[in-house]
Amino acid sequence: MIRASQRETIPAVISAGIFFAMRLSALVFLAASPAFAGDGTCDDLWFTRNAIFHEAGYCFGSPLGQAVFGNDGCTTKTPDLSAEQAARLDRVKAAEQGCVVDSGRTSLDIPDLDIRRRLSVLPIRAEGESGCIGWKGGPVGLREGTSLSAGTLFTLAPGDVVLFSHETEQAEGQVWDYVQVFDDGVLRKAGWTVIDWGPDVCEQLAG
Repeated sequence: MIRASQRETIPAVISAGIFFAMRLSALVFLAASPAFAGDGTCDDLWFTRNAIFHEAGYCFGSPLGQAVFGNDGCTTKTPDLSAEQAARLDRVKAAEQGCVVDSGRTSLDIPDLDIRRRLSVLPIRAEGESGCIGWKGGPVGLREGTSLSAGTLFTLAPGDVVLFSHETEQAEGQVWDYVQVFDDGVLRKAGWTVIDWGPDVCEQLAG
């Protein structure tokens, strides 16, 4: 299995991967702190962190919180988190260091936001990105959670451009990836999967 530990400049090798390769190329010019990343990293982490509070009944006061989550059914400004929620929150906060998100706005730069709302396990954005440009493997289900019993949202198809930009999760004795799938620069699919990827199943590798 191939994992990315650093951002690298990746040329556009096939037309279906032009957007993805350009995105990776741009990352090399960004500062290491996610506060300066123009790729939605901070918005991504903000959403996951606040989704944990939303699940615990938090009542949002900011325009962004109210626009993204609303306050229907909220119960408190000081929610009690479960041990699992608290542990996940600590992971998000560690990744969020240096991030500044303007909570006065009313939208987030997260292309798969509607899909995120369907997930039972929210992904945590990683620092680096890597990908498979031109999937050649068989059908792989993208699920709403890190379990083989979780519902299947989408299926990988030949030619898909698959982006890996979130932390892996351990569940059911397996390593799960949250992947995003692009077509001509537009996000089409996303979800959790157990996947081994490399030159045998990818036309080209990025990262």
